[in-house]
Amino acid sequence: MDISVIGVPAEAVEIYRYFLRHRGDGIGSIRQALDLDPDTIEGAIDTLERLSLLDLTDRHRVMATEPRVGIERLIEQRLNELNTEIRRVLSTRDAIASFVEDQQHGEKANSALDIERVEGLDRVRQRLDDLGFFSYKETLCLHPGGPLSLGAIETALPLDTRSLRRGLAVKAVYHPKALDDANMSAYLREVVSLGGQIHITEDPMDRMLIFDRSVAVVPIHPKESSRGALLVKEPGLVSQLVTYFDGVWDGATDFREFIEPSSDAPLLSDLERKVLAVMATADKDEIAAREIDVSVRTYRRYVADLMARLGAVNRFQAALRAKEENWI
Repeated sequence: MDISVIGVPAEAVEIYRYFLRHRGDGIGSIRQALDLDPDTIEGAIDTLERLSLLDLTDRHRVMATEPRVGIERLIEQRLNELNTEIRRVLSTRDAIASFVEDQQHGEKANSALDIERVEGLDRVRQRLDDLGFFSYKETLCLHPGGPLSLGAIETALPLDTRSLRRGLAVKAVYHPKALDDANMSAYLREVVSLGGQIHITEDPMDRMLIFDRSVAVVPIHPKESSRGALLVKEPGLVSQLVTYFDGVWDGATDFREFIEPSSDAPLLSDLERKVLAVMATADKDEIAAREIDVSVRTYRRYVADLMARLGAVNRFQAALRAKEENWI
């Protein structure tokens, strides 16, 4: 029988039973009668006295409280404690209305597009540093202008180094004008040597940064990046910007190929290589386009261009010639 629920531990139960059976015995007798160590006995006796189950006025003549009185009193006391606790628990229902108000406030706030406006270069740089620090997957960048300033390079290189050492992918596309500066070229070479991926394109592109494909940063004004930036977290918008980045990336040239063109093979983008790989295996354009994750229109445009460059009259012949020329 377990009565610990009313605060009487098992050792105390044994001693209480002993004094109920041996009324008037002293404390010393318990040590001889029960196989318990002195510390356990003293602790249990203190508990029984506190619960008013033993009268220790005379420790040489201990009197046990009548069970119908002592135990019933402890039961009533415990029930009162439980009832108080139940009332406290039930009273927390009053908080539901307050939490519902918070939920409704959040739903109203989320009805607007999740776009944050950050003004001033210092604030923008701080936010970019924070976003880069807490990223865990990759950083994507489009840089349409000329070279970065020396100060910007000195700020960017440690951030890129930190990201790459943490195992993040760093992918960036630059305009050839950025390579006109020796410091900029050295910076890009360093990023590539650390494992970063750099592509170069002469095609027009919009300036942006994307962190973990979930947060995009674009200038407030496309011609005046110093005015500040917009931090876009709206999933639909970010997805569109990621798609735009992927298109620019696939159409650009690898940095190493751009600065040191290989004479053994033509300059092919990653997407062109994918198109060549599926041209001879896919039965339909729709299947091929889906396999390399592009639209059918884009796939057909790349096929026509590659066939012209290879001098092929059909796609199968183009794929064979690409293999003969070591394009794939």
